[in-house]
Amino acid sequence: MEKKLPEAKRTTKKTNKLGRSEWIDAAFRTLTESGVGSIHVETLAKRLGVTKGSFYWHFKDRTDLLEAVLDKWHDQYVIAKVDEMGGDSHTRLINLLNVVPRKRGSKHLGGSMELAMRSWARYDDQAENVVAEVDRIRLDFVAEHLRAIGSPEEDIEARAFLIYSYVMCQGIFSFSKQDNTLEDIHDKVTEILLAEK
Repeated sequence: MEKKLPEAKRTTKKTNKLGRSEWIDAAFRTLTESGVGSIHVETLAKRLGVTKGSFYWHFKDRTDLLEAVLDKWHDQYVIAKVDEMGGDSHTRLINLLNVVPRKRGSKHLGGSMELAMRSWARYDDQAENVVAEVDRIRLDFVAEHLRAIGSPEEDIEARAFLIYSYVMCQGIFSFSKQDNTLEDIHDKVTEILLAEK
């Protein structure tokens, strides 16, 4: 009788290679959960189930990763999503006001990310510059569409600020243990913010 050779032991390690985007996504998640001070190569590697060596295929160091996180946040997912939905300027403003979940328990990380980014910007010049630029991009986006729907020029800056503030507020309320206040008043708020003079 022929003796069987033992089967090769199966490895439990991940064999798929992580790309740069997976490291950035893990850093985003960590930033949102516990702040920029918690983003460390070792922590992220453990979270992703890989060795630290994998990190250095894609990044020079932690600073390189943090710059990539800032770049990704700068790309403005919310505006890109609204633009992708299309429509005229009025429709885009409505979509912007609707894009953030408002109900209690919404699984939306936007508000947490906003708070984490602004906390980071309080003591880091590069993060502060990116946050300031993103705020300007967002306000300009709103102002452009207010102008297109015929808002009086003297009101545009203030109305853009109010709309942007409300969108931010939705993100912050949506992940907290609030009641559904924003959901209940949203239609009326939208009507007020976009009312013709």
